[in-house]
Amino acid sequence: MPWDPESGETFGEHMRGGAPLGEGRTADVVVGDRTWVTRDQVREGRTADGGRFKRVIDQLGNRVTERTDGHGRQRRDVHINLS
Repeated sequence: MPWDPESGETFGEHMRGGAPLGEGRTADVVVGDRTWVTRDQVREGRTADGGRFKRVIDQLGNRVTERTDGHGRQRRDVHINLS
């Protein structure tokens, strides 16, 4: 039976089958600290000639550098980690 907002029961209670919080149908969640190792590393800044750059290093070590020079021309350099 779908959840009825007019029933007086919260959506959480409905999903747990009326059981108190922490009991009933709950999803198992693996709790862990976020680390910079598991996210893409992003660095943004300006070059010596006034252009902008954005360098992204992903989880596999691949590097993507997007640059815009002082005249507005854009360039993307990609270095793929093959090891």
